Amino acid sequence: MKCYIVVLMVLACGSAASAAAASSCSGSEGFFARYNASADDSNQPGSICGGQCCGRGREQQLRAALMRVAVEQAAMKTRPITDLLLSTRRTLQEHLIALSHQSQNKTAGLLTQLYREHASRAHAPLAVLYDDIRTVLRTPENNTSREHATDVSDSTRKFFVELFPVAYQNVLKLESKQFTTSYEDCLKSAYNAVAPFGDVPKKMGKSLSHSLKAARALLEALAAGAGVLAASEHVLSTTGGSECANHLLIAGGCAYCKGFDVRPCRNFCINVARGCITSLLAELDAPWAGYVEGMERLDRADADVDIREIEGKISEAIMYAIENKGTLESKVHKECGVTMTMEASSLTSPLPSPGATRRNALNAPPPDAILLDFAASLSRKKKLFAHLGDYLCDELDFAQDGDDNCWNGKSIGDYTKPLVSSSLIDQKYNPEVLDIPRDPRVAALGDKLQQARQLLVRTTIGSDINSPDVFMQGDEASEEGSGNYRSYDDDASYDTEGSGEEGSGMHETGNRQYEGVETPYTTTPETAAAGTPRPLLSIVFNLAMFTGLRHCLT
Repeated sequence: MKCYIVVLMVLACGSAASAAAASSCSGSEGFFARYNASADDSNQPGSICGGQCCGRGREQQLRAALMRVAVEQAAMKTRPITDLLLSTRRTLQEHLIALSHQSQNKTAGLLTQLYREHASRAHAPLAVLYDDIRTVLRTPENNTSREHATDVSDSTRKFFVELFPVAYQNVLKLESKQFTTSYEDCLKSAYNAVAPFGDVPKKMGKSLSHSLKAARALLEALAAGAGVLAASEHVLSTTGGSECANHLLIAGGCAYCKGFDVRPCRNFCINVARGCITSLLAELDAPWAGYVEGMERLDRADADVDIREIEGKISEAIMYAIENKGTLESKVHKECGVTMTMEASSLTSPLPSPGATRRNALNAPPPDAILLDFAASLSRKKKLFAHLGDYLCDELDFAQDGDDNCWNGKSIGDYTKPLVSSSLIDQKYNPEVLDIPRDPRVAALGDKLQQARQLLVRTTIGSDINSPDVFMQGDEASEEGSGNYRSYDDDASYDTEGSGEEGSGMHETGNRQYEGVETPYTTTPETAAAGTPRPLLSIVFNLAMFTGLRHCLT
């Protein structure tokens, strides 16, 4: 009798378990629907999860869908930074090109007022100078070559050589005359010996060339950073292989395939994410931190200042020729002999129209505040690649807040395995993901970031690129960002449990701050005020210079 009762109890328990399993599968249907994992046509169980709620077809659908979610979650953190880099680049480039058109119009207007009918002879070389300036600034977004850019210092010299005969004619007050062709050619050939404008052209050319090269380097570096981020997304979507996809399925889907409506333990998710996502791009952590450090040093756009000052520098050069009339005539006579003129041909001086602009760029403030805001926004992303995988665990389906009574990869319980840091070297201790192949494209992307940083240091910042300190600072900054998992707010506290140097702590979730897309162009009164004095002084100087010119010429 007792044996009979025991058999009945066993059968009853088995029936209850089967009924519970059938019931739990219905609780998983909402999860399956979110990932478009339709019901199976086959009764074959999945080879990875092996649960009663997932056949082989549904399991494969979940596997592919969860991998896509992981890649998209990482891309959601890189794409806003890509947009920030490209929008800053576009804003700076458009500003400087618009500024060059405005400056050309103003400078051409100055020459028209000074030289009247003869000014048209100066407008053509002036247009060439500004075209060369814009050639330097018009580097395309996808530019990766190191082709030789236009030397604006040489362009500046050529402009003043062409201006010399017109300016000298005006010094001699030969309004109704003009030099013969041979005499004008002699003046141009004697330009270096005569030095009619003093050292103004040389200083102007050197300053303009340096600042424009720095601006071009910045534009190229912004494009390079954006290109690396876009390429890293492609690497994630095409690398990792079946092992990574399998682990993401185990972490995010197998509990539901077994009929458990429970989310993965948080540290379990983090270990899987770091092994699958962070480790793939960990080689970019140090180069990216160095790249951001280079951007952090930006505080002004010198090209803006130099373009604004072109009119004033040309005025200063003309004034030098006028004030040194006696010495100038003596040098010219020595080099070219007696002045040879002829009747001036019919000359017209149409108003220059080098290009329309959407705004008065000379009246617009310099983009220094924009660059400062941009650098501050980018600085908060210095540890981007160190935390890139961890963001996956903010997805509701991938992790709960703790490690108790959750899905640990095998059952419902506690997750007791150590939390491994995000550094590449510590992935050998990762208990969840091993042997993810390294992608050679990542090393190439790291080289691009290092080259962009070197270009910034060499041309924008002006430091010695060969100085060990330049590289050590970047390396130290990157090491700080690649070691440990922390809250996305760098000041948040963290424990020191788990493997890896300095501890790889459990993430504190109570005060987690979620990162959004920063607004990079908020100009504060302090930064806006800092950028205005030099252009204002330039305007006052130009006004005084032009007044002096008119007085000397009348």
